[in-house]
Amino acid sequence: MEHAIEILVAENSRLVELNTSLARENEDLKRRLILYENPHTPPSLQKFRPKEDHAPGKRGAPPGHKGATRVHDTPDEVIHVSTEKCPKCDYSLGSPIRTEKKTIFDIPPPQKIKVTEYDLDIYRCGNCGTEVRGKHRDLPQKGDMGIYLLNYITMLKYNLRGPLRRVREFLRINNDLDLSVKSINDALLRVGEASRSEYKAIRNRIRASKWVHIDETGFHVEGKKFWLWAFRSAENDILVVITDSRGKDVVKETMGEEFHGPVIVDGWRAYSYLTTIQRCWAHLIREVDAFRTTEQGAKLADEIHSMFTELKESLKSEDMDFRIAMKKEFDSRMEDLVVRYDSHQDLHKPVEYIRNGLGNWFTCLMYPGMEPTNNLAEQAIREHVVIRKIIGTFRSEQGSQNYQYISSLLATWRLKGMSMFVEMDKILRKELCGFG
Repeated sequence: MEHAIEILVAENSRLVELNTSLARENEDLKRRLILYENPHTPPSLQKFRPKEDHAPGKRGAPPGHKGATRVHDTPDEVIHVSTEKCPKCDYSLGSPIRTEKKTIFDIPPPQKIKVTEYDLDIYRCGNCGTEVRGKHRDLPQKGDMGIYLLNYITMLKYNLRGPLRRVREFLRINNDLDLSVKSINDALLRVGEASRSEYKAIRNRIRASKWVHIDETGFHVEGKKFWLWAFRSAENDILVVITDSRGKDVVKETMGEEFHGPVIVDGWRAYSYLTTIQRCWAHLIREVDAFRTTEQGAKLADEIHSMFTELKESLKSEDMDFRIAMKKEFDSRMEDLVVRYDSHQDLHKPVEYIRNGLGNWFTCLMYPGMEPTNNLAEQAIREHVVIRKIIGTFRSEQGSQNYQYISSLLATWRLKGMSMFVEMDKILRKELCGFG
């Protein structure tokens, strides 16, 4: 009997030790998992997202899809196609029984490099003695690459996300042009320098916008942690700023010392000095949804979701008196929600998140057209997250500054439905050739 008791005691001791070990392992795994499953984890790091259940049914285009059939323009050339003998028995075919039309579209074969020599007349001003050189709209005053080639390289690098060595390979194979990586990089630096004037113009337009969406994400420059900021105006101007700071000094320098909103932002404290803020509801919903594991957490999340639905309905109204009244009501309800859930210790984090934004959750009601989320800024920053995955880090601060100039212009033109190639051509001729 005593032996059996000893065995049970030993087994109990082993199980207690195993349970303690598993509990420690469980806590350690939870700490690691929180890096990938928390309200602020970007989609690129969400490695354990649950699979979505899709209703069974036929795959294909959704109802209302326009289709992919292309409507052709008037043909540039009409070619008549005929044949004389049957390919099967070699019998003479005679006259055709009918003629069918088939239209295709194509592009010309890759163009080879065109070399042009310019003989520049140089003058001496008889009045002030200044030496004056002749100008031509196709002749950059610096470097030996033409405008079209500079534009071409820029689109390969920025619009198609091509690393320099891939751009070099494409030019060599497609255009029989063998350039060094340094030559390509130098060309891009000239394009970046030419883009600075328009970059400043975009910044000035953003400062004067009705409201501005702002977001930031980490980026590396020479292996050091920097931050890429995206400023997006109500008129779809995009400004990219890359700096080693994530503080309010970036916002003040970009938007100007006198700027105080309105802005649509997340809860980052760098924006807290601004007076007119719309806090992002997408961040809030993710925050409360993370605490649905408890009964009170689920109730809090449901109330927030319900309030967001009401807010979206209220935003459809054009009656400003109604919108102002709804803002007062919503603000009061949000304050009451904080009071009711403040005593639940397990909900301290989401309740504190809501409390920090009191007065700023319903600003959009005061500005017709303003969205309650910062999704537009996150969309503007998404392209740069892809670039970050491709390049890893900028090799120099000059390269990062060059990137912010060119990418701002291209993103703005893309959002506004403008031809990036045409607009960049105008910029390069103006800044490099002296022809506005």
